[in-house]
Amino acid sequence: MCKPKLYVSGAISGMPELNKIKFEIATKQLRHLGYEVVNPHELCIGIPAAEWEKCMKICICALCFCEVMIMLDDWQDSRGATLEFIIARSLGIKTISLHEFLKTHNRS
Repeated sequence: MCKPKLYVSGAISGMPELNKIKFEIATKQLRHLGYEVVNPHELCIGIPAAEWEKCMKICICALCFCEVMIMLDDWQDSRGATLEFIIARSLGIKTISLHEFLKTHNRS
């Protein structure tokens, strides 16, 4: 059975170091479990943080090709992550917190 493609979502704008460490840790954990993971920081390399709309267009496009959106614990504090959540739910993309996803995975 093919594992679903995962998209990591959380706060970036206004966060120290754009929250890169939290995204890197989540991405490593999920890839270690054998998942293909889409990390917004990897998608937007070289795009200045001030170009939020450009990054969001790239990220939303990538999200549309994922089966599951993994939400970091700070996602509700983010305008972009909230938008991604609304889009994911509207398109039938499963949404789950990183904590719950890892907990479920460790049970299987």
